[in-house]
Amino acid sequence: MTFPPPSGAGPHPPGPGPSLAVALVRAREAACLTQDELAVRSGLSVRAIRNLETGHTARPRRQSLVLLAEALGLAPAEARRLLRLPGGGERPAGAGAPPGSGAPAELPPAPRHRLAGREGLAHTLAAGLPGRGGPAVVVGPPGAGKTALVLRTAHAARDRFPDGQVYVDLHPTSCLPFTSDQLVHRVLRSLGRSVGVRGPEEARARLRDALSGRRVLVVLDNVVTEAQVRPLLVDGGRSAVLVAARRELPALPGWPAHRIGALGRPEACRVLEDLAGAARVRADRPAALDIVRYCGGLPLALHLAGLWLSARPRRSPRDLADRLADERDRLATLSVGDLSLRASVAAYHRPLPPPLKASLHQLRDLKGDFGVEEMLARVTPSRRLAVDLLEELLHRQMIRAGEPDRSGRVRYRLHEAVRLYVAHGA
Repeated sequence: MTFPPPSGAGPHPPGPGPSLAVALVRAREAACLTQDELAVRSGLSVRAIRNLETGHTARPRRQSLVLLAEALGLAPAEARRLLRLPGGGERPAGAGAPPGSGAPAELPPAPRHRLAGREGLAHTLAAGLPGRGGPAVVVGPPGAGKTALVLRTAHAARDRFPDGQVYVDLHPTSCLPFTSDQLVHRVLRSLGRSVGVRGPEEARARLRDALSGRRVLVVLDNVVTEAQVRPLLVDGGRSAVLVAARRELPALPGWPAHRIGALGRPEACRVLEDLAGAARVRADRPAALDIVRYCGGLPLALHLAGLWLSARPRRSPRDLADRLADERDRLATLSVGDLSLRASVAAYHRPLPPPLKASLHQLRDLKGDFGVEEMLARVTPSRRLAVDLLEELLHRQMIRAGEPDRSGRVRYRLHEAVRLYVAHGA
């Protein structure tokens, strides 16, 4: 479509300000969309669209107009014309950038607490960005603190990426995971390069071009496949990709990843002390050690235990330890506000193929080490299938492996939070 010259007729007063408003109304009506439908397509709120169409938003963000142009299906030339309209987000050379039109800054807040036992790793990860064509990957079991570590790393390195920081949660709660094509379009929109893209191949090429010529940090949380990450990898580029993964991603360049898991006893106690108060925790050291043991050393579980204590200043660490002693109630106790250890494990467990879920169900009462022989007795009579199932459970962060014994046998153990979930919470 083409924009007719604004007339100033109708509800919009004449003058340079409302020309953008008139153009948006006519473009939306030509696309046969209501404001509600345009809001769904663009990701903007109905209120934001209404304010733009009535001229109440004097200086709209350029990125908002880019999203609207894409949702309206405008051709590239028409999208550029929309941005050049008075109030449309583009200014003459030398006029300076309008407020809010700068590089994307999408990082969630950095963790306010110390990352006990992980500060050194965060420094190492930040120092290594950008990598040599491969992503920096952190992988670990549910509750290991991957997101906190990646966000601390991203904030430490953000000044080296002045062209923007993009954050995408690839598997939000209660939603299907992003496909690789959806992720490509999502990052292009953040970088203002999505208008006029024709098809997935062109979208990937444009994204590679954008990341090659800019210094952008892309943070991907809750990654589950290599295919989600691969379109963002550019050889020789100045951009970086930082990944928190729920499973091993061995097909990515630069593998192996940084693997994290449970904290040691001193670091775990520091987590409790930082949140509940050092004097309070040290005054009942046996109870604190019981809490650490019941939490399995997991940073998320310890964080929730610390929040439970800090919200109850008149309760003792022993009160919490006694509650956690009954493993049937442990997951319910380790839940504060919108944070929950049960939800963290469920996010890993929910997408498992049925054979893996069935295997975990058969192993749920094993609190100690197990190996192929136990798989043969409980899960399958096929040794080959038993080995394959163990490897897949290991890659998906459901179990952990110990060191081989003298005979070369490897023993495994369910992550404690996983065992609790399949035994009492699934």
